[in-house]
This record gives sequence, structure tokens and C-alpha cells, in this order.
Amino acid sequence: MNKTLDWQILRYVGYTLVFLIGVYLLYLVRGTLPIFLMAALFAYALEPSLQRLERRGYTRRAAVGFVFLVFILLLACMVALLASAWQQAQALAEDFPIYQAQAIEFAQRFRERVEGSRLTPDVKESIIQAMDNAQSRSLSYAGGLLQSAPAWVLGSLGTFFVYLFVLPLITLWLMLEMNPLRARLLMLVPPLYRRDVTEIGQSINLLLGRYVRGQMIVCGLFGLLCTMAFYVLSFRYGMGYPLVLGLLAGLIYIVPYLGPATVVTAAGLTGYFTSNAPVPCAVAAVGCCITFNLIIDYGIAPRVLGKGVGLHPLMVIFALLSGAQVGGIAGMILAVPVCASLRVVLIYLFPQLTAPIPATPPESEGVGRASSATAVLRQTRDAEESALPEIAVHSPPLAIEPAVPPLPATAPPRA
Repeated sequence: MNKTLDWQILRYVGYTLVFLIGVYLLYLVRGTLPIFLMAALFAYALEPSLQRLERRGYTRRAAVGFVFLVFILLLACMVALLASAWQQAQALAEDFPIYQAQAIEFAQRFRERVEGSRLTPDVKESIIQAMDNAQSRSLSYAGGLLQSAPAWVLGSLGTFFVYLFVLPLITLWLMLEMNPLRARLLMLVPPLYRRDVTEIGQSINLLLGRYVRGQMIVCGLFGLLCTMAFYVLSFRYGMGYPLVLGLLAGLIYIVPYLGPATVVTAAGLTGYFTSNAPVPCAVAAVGCCITFNLIIDYGIAPRVLGKGVGLHPLMVIFALLSGAQVGGIAGMILAVPVCASLRVVLIYLFPQLTAPIPATPPESEGVGRASSATAVLRQTRDAEESALPEIAVHSPPLAIEPAVPPLPATAPPRA
């Protein structure tokens, strides 16, 4: 018995050491993990299309070949769009001093209006100081970003081309080996827990699959609508850099709250400083972004994402704040699906978390039963008390005999 227990302890210690060594090795090669994660994300998003083709009679290789061809065409279109956006980004970097001068002039006019207003001197000083701080920070940040962006992009061209050729190959092999890889991972689980792991995995797969594919569709649709609207404003008012803004809208829309707010701000500033009619173009750009956001959030996203991830709004806010503190923007993006996956595991382990709440709280059930029993006893006692006089009148008197005979009046004589 002791030997068996010792072997189990040694086995678990060995599993722990293997896990820690694996985590350390992944940390050493962390630079190569992003491309595999991106490929796994693409393969995971394309898996339902492969399963649909397999149900129609196609073999796995034929389905992978067809879906991979469509994936390559979409990737080529994305590269062409990025090339055009890069040209517009270079033009933006060249024209940035002009826009910087316009922003300084606009801030100066606004400052003169504040100084000429009827506000108190303290309020005027606070507004002017806040405006000066915001102006200096925003202009220095934007200038440094635009100056360092071309050098960063040129330095990353080698990595970009490596990703461009290696990413499709990794995605192809993951799509081909998805089922064997899933089966191998399941074999690592002890037979006693395979059923539980399979059910939990299927629930998480259903939830995350709907979330990932829905977010891709929603972000792509929002970027497409914004790009079309910005091009219309470019033809009408001469608004600049529509493709850059459209791609930015599609990429950062996945960041909750912060992404749409950034798109609205960037569109308004671009429409104001780069168009022939600053105010109408800025209002139109902001209005289009807000309208598209409302249409997608309340009209398209519920249909695409289904019932969502099933999290309470307070849990979503907590997950976003926690993700931002842990991992920044990437943490905010991954916080909601990770929290939803943990919710699936907790519900599987504790099914009472999703049980319907009874009409009466559980702690009041005992009190309710006690009060009802007390009411019944009170009614019975009242009925008995009301019947007592009637019994006394109609019942004959009863002769009560003492249980113990009475003692004699005098004690008996002694013998």
C-alpha cells in the first residue's frame, strides 16, 4: 500500500517537473510563438468550413485544399490593401508638419475664445492649462510615432516576408492534422477523466469558435463600411487617408470600448484637418462611425455572435480591466474569451450556478415551514378552546378516584 502511494506521488512529481520544463522551453522560444498562434487561430476559424465540406462528401484533403485556396486569395487581397495603405501612411508622415501647424493654430483660436469668455479667471486658467498639456502630449506622441513608424516598418520587412510565406504553410498543416492532434491530446488524459474533458472541451470549442469567427466577421464588416464611407467623404470633401483609417477601424474594433472610441476620434480629426470643408466632413465622419458601430453592435453582432459568451456586464468590465492590467491591449482582447472559458469549467463543476432561483429564498424555506406549522397549531388550539364549554355542559360529571388510598385519621395501635 505504501509503495503504491509512493509511486503515485513520484508520478505526479514527474508530471509537474515535465510541465515546468515545457513552460521554460516555451519561454526560451517565445519569439517564434506568435506565428504559430496566428496560424492556429486561422486554422481554428476555418475548421467549421472544413467540417461542412466533409459532411457533404469531400475528403479531408480535398476540403483543406479548397479552403486553403480561398485563404490564400484573401491573404493576397490583404497584402495588396496593406501596400496601398503603406503609401498613404508615407504621405501622412510627410504632411504631418502641416497638420501640426493647423492643430496649433486651432488651439490658439480656441484659447483666445476662452480668454474672451465670461468665465471666472480660475476656470479659464484650468481650461487653458489642460489644453496646453493635451496639445503638447498629443503632438509629441503623434510626431514620435510617425517618425519612428517608417523605420520600424522597414526594419520589420524581413519578419513580414517570413510570416507571409511561413504562416500559410503552418496553417495548412494544422488544418490537415487537426483531428489527429486533437485525438493525441485526448490520449494524454487519464481514461477516468476523458469524458469530462471531452464535454468541457466541446462546450469551450462551441463558445470560442462562435466568438472568434463572429469577431472576425464583425471587425471585417466594420472596417469595410468605414473604408467605403471614408472614400465617399474623400470624393466629396477631399478627406485624406481613407484606406489607412479603414484598416485601422477593422483592426482595433475588436478592442472593447477603446477601439471604437479611437476610430471615432481619428476619423473626426482627419476629416477636420485634411478636407476642404472641415466641420461638415468631421461631423459626417464621426456620424458614420457612430452609426456603423450602433448598427453592428445591436443589429449584426447578436446574429453573428449568437447569445455571446454568457457573461454578466459586470464580469465583462472586470475581465477587461484585469486584462488591461496584465497584458495591455492584448490582455483586453483575450480577457473576455478566457473568462468565458473559465465560466464554462465552473458551470460544469458546479451545475447549481445555472439552476433557476426559487420564488422563496432557500434560507426562508425552513422559516416558512415553521410559520405554517405554528399557524396550524394555533388554529387547532382555538378550535379546542371553543369546544370546551360545550363539552362541560353536555357531559356528565365524572367521579375521579384517587390513585393512592387516603391515610387513616388515627394511627393503628402498636402490637
